[in-house]
Amino acid sequence: MVVRKKRRVNRLRGQRTHGAGDTKNRRGGGCRGGRGKGGSHKHKFSKYYMFFGTERKQILPQRTVAAINIGQLQERLPALLAEGKAEKEGGGFVVDGHKVGFDKILSMGSVRERLVLRNIAASKKAREKIIAAGGIVEGTKQEEEAKKPEKRETETATKSAEKIGTESGAKTGGKKEAPAGGAKPKESK
Repeated sequence: MVVRKKRRVNRLRGQRTHGAGDTKNRRGGGCRGGRGKGGSHKHKFSKYYMFFGTERKQILPQRTVAAINIGQLQERLPALLAEGKAEKEGGGFVVDGHKVGFDKILSMGSVRERLVLRNIAASKKAREKIIAAGGIVEGTKQEEEAKKPEKRETETATKSAEKIGTESGAKTGGKKEAPAGGAKPKESK
């Protein structure tokens, strides 16, 4: 036989709030200060403070630059020639950074031979030493940057010429030129 239970709501009939306290309390999550972690940075901070600042940012591995001094490179030249990582051309040595395995040349030491460096960066002093010995540093960002100012100078020259042209038009009072055909231009009042 079915057991008939008396509904709780029937018991609470006649009470204005049905056991919820104030009438505002059953509107939403506001009675409890928000649902879940709502208010965790404000009024519930003391409850959730241990969760903040515990996330660790991912630290990406940084690529280290493989560098060598000029003096060390000078000492290694015979070995690099034997291994085929450097070539002898026209009284000088051609060193390719991809073959040698170095990314940058530093200035410590002296240069006794003419060096042609390809695909390898060099510090400012190292470049000066290599060029003073009659060498060349090719295929680096420094070469590309050295070429850019020429381009910038031509761009600024064209811009200044355009600016002068617009200023001369302003000096004429903004009058329109006569169209071909001999008709008189209309003057602005």
